[in-house]
Amino acid sequence: MTLRNIKLVVEYDGTLFHGWQVQKDLRTVQGALQDALAIILRERVSVRGSGRTDAGVHAWAQVANLHTTSDLPADRIRRGINAIVGPGVVVLTAEEVDHGFDSLGSACGKVYAYRLLLRKSPTALLAGRSWWLRHPIDLALLERELATLPGYYDWNAYRAKDCTSPDPRKTLYSARIRPETHECVSLVFTGSGFLKQMIRILVGTAVDVGRGKLPAGAMVQIRNGLDRSRAGPTAPPDGLFLERVLYTAPDVQTPL
Repeated sequence: MTLRNIKLVVEYDGTLFHGWQVQKDLRTVQGALQDALAIILRERVSVRGSGRTDAGVHAWAQVANLHTTSDLPADRIRRGINAIVGPGVVVLTAEEVDHGFDSLGSACGKVYAYRLLLRKSPTALLAGRSWWLRHPIDLALLERELATLPGYYDWNAYRAKDCTSPDPRKTLYSARIRPETHECVSLVFTGSGFLKQMIRILVGTAVDVGRGKLPAGAMVQIRNGLDRSRAGPTAPPDGLFLERVLYTAPDVQTPL
């Protein structure tokens, strides 16, 4: 039997899962996919993602891959997963790829967007998919602050205390504001990789600058100080979306 490498692109609503990674007795994205594939392929397989997302974090296009001896066509696998996997997750595409492809190891970077809802009233339609901020935010100041961040640095000040990554140095290619509809904006981050809760801490700190709780220039000073206690709060997971996984080096001159 020939071993095949199948690449999946997966969309999911993080509010219905306890994150990506398999956890005993909890519904996770990886676990739901593996359970569905065991039925479809009639074998247990391991689904390897391009990275983990925390509970409550969403994905428009998470990339994963798996190895199987099944001869089912890739699109049959896609349709089979979608038929039985349950609510909150959809496989957008499935294709057979070269054995050298590794969803995690082959990745060059990722694009995340964090959605802020900026109005006095709460939301009926974006609950669980945005961070509602009822107080005024200076978006021009916030955008200037984000523009100071890109580069290759030690991001220890912007990672969770329980982050186990051995190397806190990452390249942030760009950080910018993207206008959205319905009184929303998204803070968009493109980087070589991100530490645990790094984007949510960056967002929480940027919002403190935009509110005037921290002075302009504080984010770089905090980053250079390497001290998490000086940074702002960790923004809730609701507004965070994995938008793209990059498998070629990004052109930072072109907004992603």
